[in-house]
Amino acid sequence: MNEYRYVIVGNSAGGYAAAREIRRWDASNRLLMISDEPYPAYSRPLIAKHVSEGKPIDAMQLAPRSFYEKNGIDLRLSTRAVSIDTESKVLRMHDGDTVAWDCLLLATGGAPIVPPIPGRDRQGVFTFTTYDDAKAIAQQLPAVHHAVIVGGGFIGLSAADALRKRGIGVTVVEMQPRLLSTMLDMAASNLAEDAAISAGVSVATGRRVVSINGDHPQSHSVSSVTLDDGVRIQCELVVLAVGVRPRAELAEGVASIGRGILVDESMRTTARGIFACGDACQSHDFARNEDAVLAIWPNAVAGGTVAGATMAGQQHRYEGGTTLNALPYFGLSVGSAGVVNHDPAIHEILVASGPGYYRKVVLRDNIIVGMVFAGDTSKCGLLYALMKRKVDVRDWKESLVSDNFGLLSLPAELWRDDITAR
Repeated sequence: MNEYRYVIVGNSAGGYAAAREIRRWDASNRLLMISDEPYPAYSRPLIAKHVSEGKPIDAMQLAPRSFYEKNGIDLRLSTRAVSIDTESKVLRMHDGDTVAWDCLLLATGGAPIVPPIPGRDRQGVFTFTTYDDAKAIAQQLPAVHHAVIVGGGFIGLSAADALRKRGIGVTVVEMQPRLLSTMLDMAASNLAEDAAISAGVSVATGRRVVSINGDHPQSHSVSSVTLDDGVRIQCELVVLAVGVRPRAELAEGVASIGRGILVDESMRTTARGIFACGDACQSHDFARNEDAVLAIWPNAVAGGTVAGATMAGQQHRYEGGTTLNALPYFGLSVGSAGVVNHDPAIHEILVASGPGYYRKVVLRDNIIVGMVFAGDTSKCGLLYALMKRKVDVRDWKESLVSDNFGLLSLPAELWRDDITAR
């Protein structure tokens, strides 16, 4: 049985960041990374570009393949970890192989939620979270005239945008009354829906897909979906994009689990020698002042960096993250962070809007706790830095949504500081 100082299960944003940080502090002790995918670490947000423009996996990778060899990292691809023995500190793989570890990081990410819709196992039904998902969808497109996206959130609209760029007809079905309901407020959601419709997407909000149909009962391929109001939509492709759940099953019976694997400020779990980061864990949301699963790329990188440093013996602390999204949909850039659907009883809002743009900043006790932008999102990074530093903005808050807001809008003591680097 092979023995390692460090074992990382998962090779996406959090796991890769942790490996890089470990090697910053410890260049020699043995390090193993395990991934159930067949590829070295790549940027999952870029998979839509494989569908829309054929971007290859090599162009999505976080580092060259030589990164692992140069840093003395053993990489096992297409390998799934199935159990942890905490007494002997042994990890067992799906093929029966075992490895011993001193420090173990669970960076297992999230798994797509597959709703129990009759017909979900038909050919032509996909999820959209991995490169293999995107590759399988792209291979199917020559035979596709129309696609139905089940879910109008971040992943669903990424898929819809990519398919429209390939000339595929698209209908987005969202059970909530508006698109991007967790990412945007009502006004910004309306702008996003207008952009989608202008791009040729049909939108059905407040509706559910109740069955995925074939041409006849024995058919294995998709031919249509039926909505809860009885409407039938002809299609050859269905993308299930209703959400992602933490992949916490490896920690069951090993460490404490809430909505995700519970971690402290050092990304330690409740099990000795075991850490967790990224979409698999539950960590601190500084904007809402509560613990939550923060399933976004920047938080995975931040948590993985702290986990890697801690595993290598450093005293680093995870300061918390919050929801943070910024991307273009159908030619419209949208961005948000923290609280987006505010409570008038405790929040103050600042709003500016006009043709093609919308800006909202949410304050609590003169501290930024959220924002929603549509159109120009270039100021989101600076606002997020102020938000994370909990800067009191009472004396200049009106400038936050102005056309010319920027670094020089801040008091001198802030823009002379390293605010933009935080």
